[in-house]
Amino acid sequence: MASAPSAKKEFLCILPDFPGAQEKRLAVRPEHLEGVKPLVSSGEIVAGGAMLESHPAEGEPLKFKGSMMLAVAESEADVRKLLENDIYTRSGVWDLANAQIIPFKSAVRKEL
Repeated sequence: MASAPSAKKEFLCILPDFPGAQEKRLAVRPEHLEGVKPLVSSGEIVAGGAMLESHPAEGEPLKFKGSMMLAVAESEADVRKLLENDIYTRSGVWDLANAQIIPFKSAVRKEL
């Protein structure tokens, strides 16, 4: 008898950048954004964005410190695999060893 598929769960991912990764992040950002599109379409990522050192004044560049992502998967291991395959991890932007993958349950979610 086949077992029922596992239910999908939400995971809040806090993904710090390595120190000094700003230039690398900007270089691979277009590839990262393209790679995220199919994950959003499939529902594996339902929210995400950059974490900043602070909100810049008008005309100042963004100073990144990492990323936040809300992922939907069967397990934390599945989320970790998704993160390991991202260009930000593969190119040395995200410090995955210090990432937090936190079980999460949305109460409210609104599209931009």
